[in-house]
Amino acid sequence: MKSINIIMAGLAGLMFCACSTNSEDEHHFDNKLYINTSTASEDILFKASTETATESRQLTIAVPIPVEQEVSGKFVFDPSRTAVYNMAYGAEAETLPSEMLSIEEPVATINAGASESAPVTVVFSGIEALDRDKVYVAPVSLVDVQGIDVLDSKTIVYYVFKGAALINVVADIRENYFPINWSSDVSRLNAVTVEALIRVRNFDVQDGKSEGISTVFGIEGGFLVRIGDAQVEKNQIQLCNPNGSFPSRNPDYGLPTDEWVHIAVVWDGTTGDRIIYHNGQKIVSDTNASGTVSLSSNCYIGRSWNDQRWLDGEISEVRIWSRQRTQDELNALNAFYTVDPGSEGLIAYWKFDEGSGKTIKDYSGNGNDIEAANDLTWTRVSLPE
Repeated sequence: MKSINIIMAGLAGLMFCACSTNSEDEHHFDNKLYINTSTASEDILFKASTETATESRQLTIAVPIPVEQEVSGKFVFDPSRTAVYNMAYGAEAETLPSEMLSIEEPVATINAGASESAPVTVVFSGIEALDRDKVYVAPVSLVDVQGIDVLDSKTIVYYVFKGAALINVVADIRENYFPINWSSDVSRLNAVTVEALIRVRNFDVQDGKSEGISTVFGIEGGFLVRIGDAQVEKNQIQLCNPNGSFPSRNPDYGLPTDEWVHIAVVWDGTTGDRIIYHNGQKIVSDTNASGTVSLSSNCYIGRSWNDQRWLDGEISEVRIWSRQRTQDELNALNAFYTVDPGSEGLIAYWKFDEGSGKTIKDYSGNGNDIEAANDLTWTRVSLPE
């Protein structure tokens, strides 16, 4: 029994020594410097635009435990690491053009007693000019580290630039409409082109909609772009204007359901042209336009004779022009999804891309903002599909 007690006492002593050793040497790793990011790469989406697009990101350096003396490192754009990125990620990225990246104050410093630096800002400017069909990478490396060793696996971050969808959100205008109180002079127009990107669920009569008419834009009894009526197919675009309704009934002119379609309706009193386009293709035309058109009063999107002629679906990219848009213009690259807000003859440009609220901005710069009569439903999309 005495022997057992001696053995137990010895074991307790060893355990005490071990615990004492651990408390005296609490940290069993080297205090190494690293870039303080959760991932080694970050995707940044960009869109084509006529305005300069700028993105910025902040980087810091850090250590696991506070340092006893000041340490520092420098962030630099490092194109030589593009090949490393491509090999590691199985990518075919190009290096971001150097003029698109700037790091004005690249040195990061951790002060004595601290464990993280103040942020360094990396600015990317002019990225709207990138080719959205390509992938670009901007490697940023940590170099010139002073006063401490580095954690080699965390000394670089890759910013990866990819083309975003041109349209990411649209408005659902079921049982809704938008009065238009013009800031622009829209009286006595010699020509008008109406464009819209729409996806209609249903053209039928239904609850809250007693008539098979879906209104896109215009003025009842004046100049109206609508879909359906007693005299035409329920899914057929019709232009109603003082020169008479156009075109007559034809099942071949119908629009599909649950499918995005770019529509354009041209009325040109100088040439006589009345033309309807689906996805840039001429569906029907005549030469019966004459005189002028006024859009000044009682003009709406989604409403005509009464509140029950709404469009059961989603809408985007509504544009009103004071000239005839040509077929070549309608079929230009990505023209269904975006247009230069400064284009000649563009009276109003409602993208319907706000994603919240009831107010829709006029991107033409002419101040023709509109507001929905009721709360809007917003739908996330990715267009072109």
